Amino acid sequence: MWEALCEVGPGLRPTERTVAVPDVYGNKHHLRVEAGFIGEVDGRHYLPVGLIGVDEARKLALVELPHESDGGANRLWVWLANLHKMEAAKAQASP
Repeated sequence: MWEALCEVGPGLRPTERTVAVPDVYGNKHHLRVEAGFIGEVDGRHYLPVGLIGVDEARKLALVELPHESDGGANRLWVWLANLHKMEAAKAQASP
């Protein structure tokens, strides 16, 4: 699974956050998610997204958001450099 770079702000409830995901056009797409849904790597925040396609020549990726943004977008073109590959969760052995 992949994550897209995002900015994080307070949500409407203590357990939720508002995230802003920038696209390649300079627009920010806002959506509310549960606080635990947001990843952090090296002090930067990331939102899990689906990777739909990659344009290597332009260094772009088409991603699908977990749900519709405030502006109605479900899919965005983001900079490939703004994506982070999530590490697969390691299965725990049963006792």
